[in-house]
Amino acid sequence: MPAPRPAPRSDGDATPPLAAAYRDRPAHGQRSIAARVAAETKRYLGLAAYLLVIFGTLILFSLNVYARADRDVQHYPRHHFYAIGLINALVLAKFMLIAEAAKLGSFAIGRRLDRGPLAYAILYRALLFTVVLVAAYVLEEVVLGAWRGRSPRDVLPELAGGPRGLASFAWVMFVALVPYFAYRALGRALGADRLRALLFGKERGEGLGEGRGERFGEGESG
Repeated sequence: MPAPRPAPRSDGDATPPLAAAYRDRPAHGQRSIAARVAAETKRYLGLAAYLLVIFGTLILFSLNVYARADRDVQHYPRHHFYAIGLINALVLAKFMLIAEAAKLGSFAIGRRLDRGPLAYAILYRALLFTVVLVAAYVLEEVVLGAWRGRSPRDVLPELAGGPRGLASFAWVMFVALVPYFAYRALGRALGADRLRALLFGKERGEGLGEGRGERFGEGESG
């Protein structure tokens, strides 16, 4: 018995389903790429803004101290120092995103620490990324020195005012990165949406409001 022939397609149903799926895939891919670019840009600008707040605070404090020690310092254009802080924040934020994309801190030691208390993983990643930022800062200064015709031998002893200044810069960056990685770690543990609701919204989460109230004495009677 011969097999029945398929019904002829109408003009409106001329495209096979598989071909239609492949035809619609590029548009979906373009949307996903655009969403990823937007998310990465948002992360980059947020991290750069975080670093800019840190650098801006240090610059403001340093200018006030120098103004007391040397009366001529206050006549220098302050926007010059803040512009340098902005450039450093943009450059170092990019290095941090590259290090995160390379999964720095997520290998054997990082995975083992993730199974323990969050504090250990937070301090470990803050230390690793401090090394990255210090190395990026040194590389940036060496490149700028080469552009000005100076050798690394001349630039390195003057970095951040000398070895003590560089060590102070590393300590400041380590302290500044601890809250950043604490926020990231809590976001992974609790969920990013729940953490944002706890910090910036009215939702406290199930059971967290009562525990926090008792901890600060809100639940005590009398």
